[in-house]
Amino acid sequence: MTTTTPVHGLRRAEFVVLTSMTTATIAISIDTILPAFDELAADLDVSGGSESLAITVFLAAMGLGMPIWGPLSDRFGRKPVLWLSLAIFITGALVSTFASSFTVFLIGRAIWGAAAAGPRTVSLAIVRDSYEGDDMARIMSLTSAVFLVVPILAPGVGELVLAFGSWRTTNLVSVALGLIVAAWMLRLSETLHTDHVRPLELAPLRQAAGLVLASRTTVWFTIASTFTYAAFFPWLGSSVQMIDGIYGRGSQFAVLFGLNAMFMAMAIVVTERTVRRVGTVRVVRFVSMTIPLTAAIWIAIALAGDGVPVFWVWFSATTILTALNAAVSPLTQTLAMQPMGAIAGLASSMTGAFIFVVSALLGSIIDRAIDTTVTPFGVGFVVYGGLSLIALIIANRTDARPEISTA
Repeated sequence: MTTTTPVHGLRRAEFVVLTSMTTATIAISIDTILPAFDELAADLDVSGGSESLAITVFLAAMGLGMPIWGPLSDRFGRKPVLWLSLAIFITGALVSTFASSFTVFLIGRAIWGAAAAGPRTVSLAIVRDSYEGDDMARIMSLTSAVFLVVPILAPGVGELVLAFGSWRTTNLVSVALGLIVAAWMLRLSETLHTDHVRPLELAPLRQAAGLVLASRTTVWFTIASTFTYAAFFPWLGSSVQMIDGIYGRGSQFAVLFGLNAMFMAMAIVVTERTVRRVGTVRVVRFVSMTIPLTAAIWIAIALAGDGVPVFWVWFSATTILTALNAAVSPLTQTLAMQPMGAIAGLASSMTGAFIFVVSALLGSIIDRAIDTTVTPFGVGFVVYGGLSLIALIIANRTDARPEISTA
């Protein structure tokens, strides 16, 4: 709840930055390695574009890891569980760093991704412990905006590291960030209220899971969020292929990727301010209708260019799409979490697991289709954006459920 002195014990600005940096462990783990794909493939004898598995495996493992961290944080507190996940996160990064084969590298990525679910899940629970309603939506939007500073900088950092090291050295950036976040968390107060501590027993967990599934609002907003992420993930997995492989602009990748992220951050800031005036639901409804319409225009542009339109036309249209997507993503998750007060940890785990596992698999379908043409990327936004819109319409028509304060 919103109080004069928030339960996390920090000024709002510091809380937003800390939460952003905590979730940024995900972005830094993905984005710094993107410029190193060619060197990674050559060193570990990877062919056929399989290096994109570095992204798919990480995201899928992160989804599978989410059911672990939420219940643990509901039992032992947010901070101890966050520290544990960061320790395993660093271990996975080190396994990938010193891998002698692509298989070992992917094992490290799986450990790394499963542990990265901890910071994401627990930070969302911390936000839900501390805020609610449109105030929570604004915090989530601000957090996402600051979070996107990492994708702006990460590929450039990756290229800088490559200039002095190798693809292996890019992994150490994640190790450093993990250590920084772990130390910074010392300033945060524990946000789990003693009345909300839940035992690690099957019956209470089953009961809490039943409450999550019984909330049609939570279920349908989670489905909407899943399709939103599914449309976006191919940008992470195939941006190198599109910018370098199709357009031959690999030397500009870091700048272009960062420019795209900058516009996503700007869109989120504008969205946060709009939420203040008109509310979360109305913003989500408008942006969600705009995405598939914009994607349809994007496809027309792509087809007119035989699947490879003029680069700056393609990049501008892509930037608009990803910015719209970034604006709506934190808001749909906020709406999904709104009824989940006292079981925020478990709810964050369940919804996050579904979102990341399913969206990573759906996104990989688009990744595999992107070869010599960029058209599949737009098709993904039309299809998944349309399905997200349908889920949102259903979610908005469900009866509002009261916040779960006991379980």
